Amino acid sequence: MIKNTSNTRRVMLAVTETSSIHDLWRVAIQHLQGEHAELITVLVRDDRWRRAASLEFTEEISRAGGGSVSFTLQRAEEVDRDAVMRTQDRLQQLAMKAKIQLAFEILAEHEATRLHEFVRSESDLLIVPSFFKGRPFYSELARLKCRILLVDAKDVTAERENYLE
Repeated sequence: MIKNTSNTRRVMLAVTETSSIHDLWRVAIQHLQGEHAELITVLVRDDRWRRAASLEFTEEISRAGGGSVSFTLQRAEEVDRDAVMRTQDRLQQLAMKAKIQLAFEILAEHEATRLHEFVRSESDLLIVPSFFKGRPFYSELARLKCRILLVDAKDVTAERENYLE
């Protein structure tokens, strides 16, 4: 549950399942030090899993055996659930280590307008990975009435794709 203390500045950290959480966390902690502020982490779920699963020709290739199976909506939801759990666990570990109470929210990309609910004042800060600029929901982030800090944090998916090329 998110506190509603009007004199407390909010630092919001938006991540995806593929964000380099360590880089973003470090920046968020720097902005929390020495101030009366609360941290809200928002996982922006990638809608592309569901879109891919809706295509009849989409297949998942096994890493171990190289075989393939249809990539169904049920499998997309399973992949999504696992990614959310891993991200939340990692953030929980970092919060415990820093002795910070973790407020964790989950939004799908198509729910980006809900971010307005978290912003209370222009002094609030939203920290996002710079690769968000290339995503369709970024236009909604730009409308928020708070400061936005773009961090050059790696997108782990892009990093893996570059490695495989």
